[in-house]
Amino acid sequence: MPPDIAEPVILQGSEDSKPRTALIGCGGTGCNILVEGEVNGHDTGIAISSEPEIMKALQTDKILVDVRGIEKDATSVKRGARVASNETEAELAKKLDNIDVTFILGGLGGYTGGWGAVLAARAASIEKCISICIVSEPFSVEGGSRKDRAKAQFKRLMDTVDILLVIPNDMILAEAPNIPINQAFRVMNSVLALPANLILQNLGKDDLRLLKKELANSSVFAMDIAEWDKDNAVFAVVEKLKKSDWLMLEDREPASAILFVEGHLLYDDLIDLGKTFSRETGCQKVFIAKVGERKYELKVTAVIGF
Repeated sequence: MPPDIAEPVILQGSEDSKPRTALIGCGGTGCNILVEGEVNGHDTGIAISSEPEIMKALQTDKILVDVRGIEKDATSVKRGARVASNETEAELAKKLDNIDVTFILGGLGGYTGGWGAVLAARAASIEKCISICIVSEPFSVEGGSRKDRAKAQFKRLMDTVDILLVIPNDMILAEAPNIPINQAFRVMNSVLALPANLILQNLGKDDLRLLKKELANSSVFAMDIAEWDKDNAVFAVVEKLKKSDWLMLEDREPASAILFVEGHLLYDDLIDLGKTFSRETGCQKVFIAKVGERKYELKVTAVIGF
């Protein structure tokens, strides 16, 4: 292993340091995840939508917004401002009082989803709680204006959130080209919910504080899953991740990684997994969370920062 690559860090996930968490669902994608109960274990749920009908199905705090006004609110804030600049931001900040970690879920490219995520990230920053934003990119078939709007929303989020995980919708279609578009949206909701569930169920407050500090130099994150049920599982899983179209590690070098591990691995095995990943990818910082046992199979969900 190259000398400039540090030892992997095993995250503790102690129940004694369980954080108080909020889940904010923005727009159609985020609110649907709330309606379907895809994410579990958060203390507070908040929905941001411009559609009253969607709100009726939700048993959470609700913020009804104007579809055009929310863009104006999200784009008029000066960078680094530490006070709420509009009613939506102020209401969100009030609901995040005493919250340690805020998860923000939505789809980029629309109005309420993307701009709502920007306001939610701003509110989390005002309340000085850790923000983890998990968003999807538009499908290519959704049109150019939606893509342009997504790029603008992405740039705003980059200035605000602590961890920004972007999931490309097109990857769903690439892996299952015959899947109907409405079913693809449902699959994407489950994909967006996965990292939130892994973090909520397995990481403690101290883990998240450490990640906020150590992952600050990673501007954006990607995710994929690798599994292996035969010999040499550690090496095989790392090789699968190296070749992942979702991660594109063969074209770019990661700065950081969180590996959520399911499998019958002892402490030394987890360290070996982290070192192998570092050696094969050049990743500078690797954090490992043991999230479950599997007698024969090794499964790793990798969240990679660039």
